[in-house]
Amino acid sequence: MKLLVLDGNSIINRAYYGVRPLTTKDGFFTNAIYGFLTMFHKIYADTRPDCIAVAFDLKAPTFRHLKYSEYKGRSLPCSSSRSRSF
Repeated sequence: MKLLVLDGNSIINRAYYGVRPLTTKDGFFTNAIYGFLTMFHKIYADTRPDCIAVAFDLKAPTFRHLKYSEYKGRSLPCSSSRSRSF
């Protein structure tokens, strides 16, 4: 059995900043959703796993923040348009 485990937050971040801004007619940003699904489909097509798990970070700090002060130290802060788009 082949299991595919994905870091959902990492893919969303790459999609949000890597895909040109896309919006609905109401101004709702969709580039993170579009990019996530595009990357997900590509990874799925390339690997053809039997099972898939996608993990997302909690909003609150986790044990990683307590153990390693530099955890996500280079990450850009989450913009309001990114947090609303997914």
